[in-house]
Amino acid sequence: MDDKEKYSSYNGLSRVAMIRGVPLLAGVVILLVCLVVGFAGAVVFGIGGILFAGIGIPVFFYIKKISETDDQALRITFLELWCRLTRRGGRHYGNTYTLSPMQYGRRSHVYKRYFKLPDGK
Repeated sequence: MDDKEKYSSYNGLSRVAMIRGVPLLAGVVILLVCLVVGFAGAVVFGIGGILFAGIGIPVFFYIKKISETDDQALRITFLELWCRLTRRGGRHYGNTYTLSPMQYGRRSHVYKRYFKLPDGK
């Protein structure tokens, strides 16, 4: 017998808000960047400079494409990009990204604390 009470799951509450298949925050950022680029282009190049605002259209379609099946795909893409840009010394470890809670080789106190006596001397 199952004595546990069953509750309905609201999986839709954990999804990212979307507008036309693009996460809302990413869509707003694309729109604002396009607006600023369009105004800057209009100031520098005249009325034809507004066409520079169209640079966000391919970005919009790229984000829409990667978000078709997974609403968290944009976060995963940024995590992969962050890992690629911040890895240091990856060539020493088989060209992989290694996470460590310590900062080996950067500060001498990291090594000194292992050799301290228990009484703090």
